[in-house]
Amino acid sequence: MTRSPSSGPAEPAEFDVRAFARSAHGSLRDDLDLEAVAAAPLAPDVVAVLDTLAVLEGATMAHLRNVLVTNTHKDARVTAFLVTWAFEKFWIADALRAIVDASAGAGAGPGVGAEGRGSPPRTGTAAPGAAASAGRGPVRRAFAGITQGWAVVGAHMTVGLVDDRALGAAYARVAESSTSAALDAAVGRIVAVKGRHARFFDEEARRRLTTSPRAARLARRELRRTAWPLGGAALTAEQRAGFSRFAFGGPEGHARAADLERGIAALPGMDARTAAIVRRGLAGRSAA
Repeated sequence: MTRSPSSGPAEPAEFDVRAFARSAHGSLRDDLDLEAVAAAPLAPDVVAVLDTLAVLEGATMAHLRNVLVTNTHKDARVTAFLVTWAFEKFWIADALRAIVDASAGAGAGPGVGAEGRGSPPRTGTAAPGAAASAGRGPVRRAFAGITQGWAVVGAHMTVGLVDDRALGAAYARVAESSTSAALDAAVGRIVAVKGRHARFFDEEARRRLTTSPRAARLARRELRRTAWPLGGAALTAEQRAGFSRFAFGGPEGHARAADLERGIAALPGMDARTAAIVRRGLAGRSAA
């Protein structure tokens, strides 16, 4: 018999989803100093990773589709958050593309496909592991969700938390390497918007992993099989490798990856093996 949402975590949640939805952030373009960006174009590696981040932030709907065919869609609180989360990430992607375009000069930047803004690039070869991830589409996930029950919500929250931390490492690297006040302000604005996402995912993941060993087991399995970062199927192999080098390459990047790995291992019900697999995936290496 399928369990109801009331059989999930009993501990009251602190994150106010109603307030979050009411205060959703739309277009961020009014906050961007694109003239300043155009006047002092950004370093090529920074432009490339901003372009990649735009693709990843804008690829949310494919992930959301796979999540909401499971019992997760029956949790009204989580669904309300996820829909608002996807809305905000769309506009974050739009802001990143505007910055890339401004730095590249007049005309469309490298992240804008022929279909116009909001379209990821559709050329090149998909990153390693993307095909496997894409193969677990909504139909297979829906059937799997029948047996996974409500515990799958905790797994989805954990994946969202880990991906948020992974993208956070890339934004931190952008901030460290920036010599542009305009870019600093834009990244600060984006990170502030994403801060609410991180708080929700962290709270929900911990609550659900703590109260449900099955959720922890499903989360470990999902973390190990995911092609990192989420949305990587929309990247070319070159973009995927560039993201890994920029965010997790060199001594500072290795330190960020180690911090991420330790954070994953410290989550309730997680283990060192799962954390190491995620780290290898983000570094562009096989999880095997």
